[in-house]
Amino acid sequence: MRKSFYLLLVSQWLANIGDVLYIVALIALLYQQTGSALAAASFPIAVTIGMTVSGLFFARVLSRFTLGQTLLVTQLLKTVLLGAVIWSDSIFVLGLVVLIAFLDGFARPVQASFIPRLTTNRQQANSLVQGSNQFIQLAMWPLGTILVTSFSSALALMIALMMFMLSTLVTYQFVRSLERDVTIENGESDISLRDSLAIVRTAPFVRLLTVFVTLESFVSTLWISALLLVYLERQLHIDTSWWGTMNASFLISMILASAYLYRAQRSSSLGISSMLSVGAALLFGVTSHIVFALIALAVQGYATQLRIVQTNTVLQETMPAAQLPYVYSVQQTAYTLAFSIGSLTFGLLADGLPIAVVYLIGAALTVPLVWLGRQIDLTEDVVQST
Repeated sequence: MRKSFYLLLVSQWLANIGDVLYIVALIALLYQQTGSALAAASFPIAVTIGMTVSGLFFARVLSRFTLGQTLLVTQLLKTVLLGAVIWSDSIFVLGLVVLIAFLDGFARPVQASFIPRLTTNRQQANSLVQGSNQFIQLAMWPLGTILVTSFSSALALMIALMMFMLSTLVTYQFVRSLERDVTIENGESDISLRDSLAIVRTAPFVRLLTVFVTLESFVSTLWISALLLVYLERQLHIDTSWWGTMNASFLISMILASAYLYRAQRSSSLGISSMLSVGAALLFGVTSHIVFALIALAVQGYATQLRIVQTNTVLQETMPAAQLPYVYSVQQTAYTLAFSIGSLTFGLLADGLPIAVVYLIGAALTVPLVWLGRQIDLTEDVVQST
């Protein structure tokens, strides 16, 4: 892998560390200042809004600027906005959070689009990117919580700002390291969201992948932390101190899946990993013992990471590089919307049904992923053999 890839990786590590720290700090700060759980819970809603809206403008921006320029400017603006968060009143904080998430909506598709341009082993690169992201989540959430509770939210925000500054500097070095900044060559100077949707709609394989990713996002909300806490209290009837262990089991298994794919010579099967997820949801729904619940979470985390790496790798290998950022933008918007709808749907179901039934329903809704994954596997085999 080229030096540029590792510079990109480090810049995103620093940004991700800053993201976790500022999220933990702001959730605590909003609750302290307002005394309202609703105010703290509104934070993920603000992030969702920002990420979704960015998809409406992504194509227009990228048709006017290079990938490197877009990545550098968005990280610089995120740094400026976080500085504004630190010195602003709480009434404006959520608006600034929306803007930061809006900029994240540009950075993530651009980062993913750089991978096939910087390395030939895309599976290995995607495994490293996804595995390191999960490791940061695993390490920084408890560290961020300790930092906030032992010291203050203000200190956590200052450290997050430093991480953003360092990320901006490394991103600048990354852009300079490129032999030539990557431009988008579509034959048109003005690409719209409609054009991006047309790219996805007119390419059958990409359309199939996008449907898969969207459904995957919807059913993945079965495993969000809030539902796991409800499951712990209503199904297992044990102390909530196990909540952190359950989340850790999920993340560690994702890291292990990345480690496996980093060394693997061939890709995994989306059909098989989807079958594992169906089995995990069924086991989670019928068990009443923490050991089997942890096993189900580990299986689900492992299978989820296999699918994340595989769908990224397949897309990067089959899609022209010039169109890849636009496809990622459409998928990210669909993913975010589906995740929001899924969180609301399963949350409402959990309020009205036994939590075990919710997971059994989730298992049934995961079954279509098996068929879609099998279709993608078969199509990929045909493409590789030609």
